Amino acid sequence: MEELLRTIFETFPEKSTIIFKGKCSHCGVAVTIDIIPTSGGFGLLGGAFVECSTDKYVAKCPDCYKVNSKMVEPFITNPNVLPIFDKKNLLSSILSTNLQMSEQV
Repeated sequence: MEELLRTIFETFPEKSTIIFKGKCSHCGVAVTIDIIPTSGGFGLLGGAFVECSTDKYVAKCPDCYKVNSKMVEPFITNPNVLPIFDKKNLLSSILSTNLQMSEQV
């Protein structure tokens, strides 16, 4: 994940924050995660990414992450219910959100 985020910031060197918009994998609420580079890696505000299998991630809202920071059980029984991102899809989602925001400015 860290390598992917580093690639995104290299794509947008003028940005100090990159934004991800999606749905919480647990409750389904809209999630906006601000990703900020820090001296130790990256900070996330507004939610979290949880690895659910090798190179596959889900987003969680702050409330659901606070209750359970691990992957949620429904993924095991019915993975099509939850929004799951592999690195390519996650990168595409973040790039598309940030390109739209750049065009609005």
